[in-house]
Amino acid sequence: MELRQIRYFVAVAEELHFRRAAARLHISQPPLTRQIAALEAELGCRLLERTRRRVELTPAGEAFLRQVRVTLGELDAAVATARAIGTGQAGVLRIGFVGSALSSIVPATVQRFRRARPDVDVVLRERSTVQALRALASGELDVGLVRPPIDPDPALRAEVVMRERTIAAIPAGHELAELERIPLRRLAEQPLVLFPRRQAPGFHDLLIGRMAATGTTPQVAQYAPEMLTIIGLVAAGIGVSPVPESVSRVTLDGVAYRLLQGAPDTELVAVMRSDEDSPLPAAFVAQTRLGV
Repeated sequence: MELRQIRYFVAVAEELHFRRAAARLHISQPPLTRQIAALEAELGCRLLERTRRRVELTPAGEAFLRQVRVTLGELDAAVATARAIGTGQAGVLRIGFVGSALSSIVPATVQRFRRARPDVDVVLRERSTVQALRALASGELDVGLVRPPIDPDPALRAEVVMRERTIAAIPAGHELAELERIPLRRLAEQPLVLFPRRQAPGFHDLLIGRMAATGTTPQVAQYAPEMLTIIGLVAAGIGVSPVPESVSRVTLDGVAYRLLQGAPDTELVAVMRSDEDSPLPAAFVAQTRLGV
């Protein structure tokens, strides 16, 4: 039994006229008649009673019509779903992001993406750089927004989507708050509040190395895994912290933000699997560029 035969039968059953059904299907009448006869032969029963004046459904034909209409409806829905997913208009997109990205491009990018593709289910998960890279490799994430530098991996491809200055977060009453620009050496002499090295070893080592190059020995007063916690610890006077400039949008009593001279710029990169066959990750990364 062919799907074509079923569609032909439905057309005849609804038109109750072979010529009109043939015109509706954009075929000639003889092949339509042959296909209906072949379908009846395969089923072993008559679906249509034909006379010179009219066509009528048999009881078997009525029952068959009811069932195949349901089947065709489900098939059409399945085809539409497959096409939507295949073209990136539907599906699920799992995004992992470092906490500091939440104060920069993540909210606006997700909003633009959801407006452009409202039938895509976007799942957001905060992850450290190391966690996001592992989740990408295992297939648990589709896109990772992380802080480089990261080790080269042929299974992954990365694209810089944002570059910003690194600034200083300091207690509001700190002596350094009197300066408009803080030399990196002056910041490195203070107790530091930093994210644990295991979260983003590349960027952690870059910061520590740049501070050590000023002739100081950086001392970490406390580690904190989340950016909001880091800012809270700065507000409590535990120490100072070099942070991405976009973090200055996080306003908290007791914290001042100042320009930082000599610090490396902070980058945010979007990472995807190299063999990714879904169009969704690339479409999301394209939306990140609109906000840069």
